[in-house]
Amino acid sequence: MSVSSFFIGLCGLGWIIAYIEALRIGFRDKSYGIPFITLALNFTWEIYYTYQGYLVFGSHVSTYVNCFWVLLDTGILYTYLKYGYAEVSVSKTVFFAQAIAFLVVCFIIQHFAFLYLGIVNGALYVGYFINFLMSFLFVRMYFRRMDLKGQSLLIAIPKCIGTFSTTILFGIIGSKTAGGVHELILYMGLLIFFTDLTYIYLVSKKIKSLKAASLGGQMAQNH
Repeated sequence: MSVSSFFIGLCGLGWIIAYIEALRIGFRDKSYGIPFITLALNFTWEIYYTYQGYLVFGSHVSTYVNCFWVLLDTGILYTYLKYGYAEVSVSKTVFFAQAIAFLVVCFIIQHFAFLYLGIVNGALYVGYFINFLMSFLFVRMYFRRMDLKGQSLLIAIPKCIGTFSTTILFGIIGSKTAGGVHELILYMGLLIFFTDLTYIYLVSKKIKSLKAASLGGQMAQNH
């Protein structure tokens, strides 16, 4: 296995774990584990670059990883469409119409990014932009929700590790396929990394406080 395949595989594994957990707690909490804006951008990115990647690179490890991501994101999108309506103040018709319209817009964004940047830079830079937006919206989700509904360390930590692995590959080591080292990816990746660490800290702190409150309640009942 090449160095490039190792880091891409590690990224793929991290995100697969995060997606599976987002799908699991989405059904458990009757909510969704990934903010819709980034979910839609991610979903369309994965479909678009799975197709384009197969046309250009054929049976490459990134193509298989992207394909598996699409399947998992389809399930997460379903949880949003099923449960997300409860968190907005519009009718179901408007809710679904907005979701479909935004997905169409996202496909258009992916297409023009591809035309302007090409398959490698398009996938890389758009992917990292979506990644940062997701990290930021995870923190926003934490402060918007009163509890940890739809949130988990098993989403936050693998997401962080998966992204950091490709930051090392594309931002430090360099990839022949990606045209060498991308310094901007390193800076973007570090920004994502520290945002992810902030979210991990917030979720960990909340988990501890909820456990302490639960333990305190049990002790009070025993007395």
